[in-house]
Amino acid sequence: MKPWIRSETIRMVLFDALLAVLLISFSPLMATSTDPATNPGLLFPSSQLATALWSLPNALPLTLRRVRPEIAAWLFVGLTVVHLFVGPAIIYSDFLALVMLYSVLVYGDARHTVRFVVTSLTMSLLAGAVWGVTFNIGSLFGSAAGFDITWTAWLPTAATLPVCPGGNGIVPDAGNCGMKILEDSLIMAAAIAASAISIVVMALWQRARRATIAAMRQRNAAIEARDVEEARIAALAERARIARDMHDVVAHTLSTIIVQADGGRYAGAQNVDLARSTMGTIRHEAVRAQHDMQRVFSVFGTQTDATADGNAIAYDDIPSLLNSTTNVSRTITGHVQPDRLSPQASEAVFRLVQEALTNVRRYAGTGAQVSIIEHWSDSALSVTVTDDGIGAKSALDGHRPGYGLIGMRERITALGGTVSAGPQHERGFQVSASIPLLSAHDPAPAEVYGTLPPRTDNLPISASLPKIDESRTVVPSILPIWTRVRTRLTVASRRVVRCCVTRLPALFRSKHFEQGGSAHRFDWIGRLAQWTERHYLLMDMLTAAALMLLLNSTTYNDLRLLAADGIHWMLPDRTFTTALTIALLAPLAFRRRFPETSALSMAVVSFIQLLLPSSIMPANGLFVNMFALVSVYSAVLYGRERAWRWVCMAMAIDSWTFGVKMAAGWNGTDLWHIVAQLIIPGRNAPAAWTVILHGLVPAGMVMVIGFACIAAARWTRSRGANALVLQQREEALRAEQERQKVLAANLERERIGAAIQAEVMTTLESVIMQTDDGLAMLNASPTPESTQIANSFAAIGTRGRAALAHMRELLRVLRETGFSDEQHKGMQPQMQLAPATSLDSQMHTAKRSA
Repeated sequence: MKPWIRSETIRMVLFDALLAVLLISFSPLMATSTDPATNPGLLFPSSQLATALWSLPNALPLTLRRVRPEIAAWLFVGLTVVHLFVGPAIIYSDFLALVMLYSVLVYGDARHTVRFVVTSLTMSLLAGAVWGVTFNIGSLFGSAAGFDITWTAWLPTAATLPVCPGGNGIVPDAGNCGMKILEDSLIMAAAIAASAISIVVMALWQRARRATIAAMRQRNAAIEARDVEEARIAALAERARIARDMHDVVAHTLSTIIVQADGGRYAGAQNVDLARSTMGTIRHEAVRAQHDMQRVFSVFGTQTDATADGNAIAYDDIPSLLNSTTNVSRTITGHVQPDRLSPQASEAVFRLVQEALTNVRRYAGTGAQVSIIEHWSDSALSVTVTDDGIGAKSALDGHRPGYGLIGMRERITALGGTVSAGPQHERGFQVSASIPLLSAHDPAPAEVYGTLPPRTDNLPISASLPKIDESRTVVPSILPIWTRVRTRLTVASRRVVRCCVTRLPALFRSKHFEQGGSAHRFDWIGRLAQWTERHYLLMDMLTAAALMLLLNSTTYNDLRLLAADGIHWMLPDRTFTTALTIALLAPLAFRRRFPETSALSMAVVSFIQLLLPSSIMPANGLFVNMFALVSVYSAVLYGRERAWRWVCMAMAIDSWTFGVKMAAGWNGTDLWHIVAQLIIPGRNAPAAWTVILHGLVPAGMVMVIGFACIAAARWTRSRGANALVLQQREEALRAEQERQKVLAANLERERIGAAIQAEVMTTLESVIMQTDDGLAMLNASPTPESTQIANSFAAIGTRGRAALAHMRELLRVLRETGFSDEQHKGMQPQMQLAPATSLDSQMHTAKRSA
């Protein structure tokens, strides 16, 4: 099926055809009540039948005005030119020219705007000229008021007459017939052109809005189309995260175990205490790796997972990497601010140093010296790890770079930082990274995180920080309780005020939404239309202010009460009427920014107005109360999906209260007397119920109008023809997409996690069992021989090397193969992913940048 024969196109054609039949059907009815003498033709006299029949062909361009706007417009122009010359000078379907002009400018090619605007102005001049001649002179082949001349002298002769023979013009007396024809033609052409220009402005305005809506629809469709791809990327990202964390956790642990086992094999064989200490270190590292592996495969999807875990890795844990190493120096310069590192950045710095030290132990050679230099600036933390080992010569034995540097680069890059790693010019290897810091809203006290002098020791940072003199610290508990309460209230009130002041600009700012790219070139009308769309809150405020100024006098007149003499008026208070007008119209200023809050405010204010006694509010309703329907419409259209439920309830309450108050006025009482009759015993309750039932009639009329507004809002919302509604749809789609990403990551982790975790945990458990056997042997009596101790350490080292080789094979499978499920069997990753943070962190960052 061709693109233009879609179901949407068919619906438009059917709707426009029905509309054309409805509009054209009025032409014969109106033509039968028109005197043919008042509507002659340029060449021939007209008749009622001719006027009716000439309108019928215009049904075709009206039917095609949206599906084929330009063809329909030219067809309408052709039919109009023909009837201007050979048919009646005016037919009732000529007024539909404004509809055709609007349609071709809105639905047609924007590049052809000028030609249709010029055509409309040209047709205005032509119609004005034909009408001016025809209405003043009459038809060429006919007579008017006894005027009988040959057709060759028809117009020149009539133009020189002192009085036009037709006598149906606009200007009563213009000196002679020629001037009267000219003036009438110009007046009618100007009137038609003014109407056309107004339609042009409306059409260009609507075209800009349609461009915004089209762009948002395309974006929403693209989001829906990307769901499968985004889920695939999320699953690949989860595989990369698992591979990276496995490398950081297990590779470091196994490297430590291998180094400790090799050292214990030679040194511990001669020293039982050293062997026992080394064996304990190996067991501690294996147990710690088990806990870390459980965290790698833990439930995924919350920002607090890393920080909630008591074993979470952070920047402050770096000294633990140095305590067992004597050939590492650490230098820290600048203003140390660990609190400005996000949890992900803090862990990334730790993993960076950990990976660098692990590579030094494995590849730098015996006795390599390591230097760690940290520099804290105002915006970033720079970390450089340098060793003086063999550097590039480590590759001579066939060693290839593994996945540690890949994971390191992924972590830092995802945080917005940079990483460089490579051998130095002469000897050694260097790893450098720069990690951006969080913005410092609340700087830390200088006495806690001051500028530290360069350090060359391997002590924890906390050991070199200055201590706080607690003897000079004021203890709050010795102050009187009322002083402490007042101080806390003052601090709390300041925080509330500061928070409100900080959030106030956001409340008075329209929510941002994209309006499409630069594919559409708009004129100043289109640009103004898009500007008003972006600043809809400002426009609503200006509209509400204008209504307050215009309708204040209307409210004042509505509250006037005729005096008892029937002549004079009892005038209301100006201040009260102004305040009432502002209270009833102010919610309209936020009808699109906070639609439900605005509607609720309108409902509450209207209800309070209805409860006011007749001495204050003599009128049952005011003209400004009609704008409550605008709030109803806005709340249902721009609010939540189910906002119509409470809106219907609030509208029913206000409508019923209005009906009861009006019925009470019909019965010579007021609302409060009716309430008193219902509540106070002994009063005439049946009469009150009669008034209440009578109030259902006016209440029902108001509710019918309100439900019509709700239905219109629901229809507009379902069509997706509003930019703010489409924005809500986009936000919902993005939220659902994020949930699908997390679900895809969870499913992928569950598929691959069980098998991999079982293998790694089994490996670590075997190491722990071997260390337990070794510790039992070392603690046994008599003391084991050195050969037994060396063999025990050798077995642990052999097991560690085999486990490390197996782990690298698992990492290769994770990094270089595709999905593990049957649905994606054989699908390979097509891109180098870099998910260095948890998936929800990446999604939060992507949302802020989008």
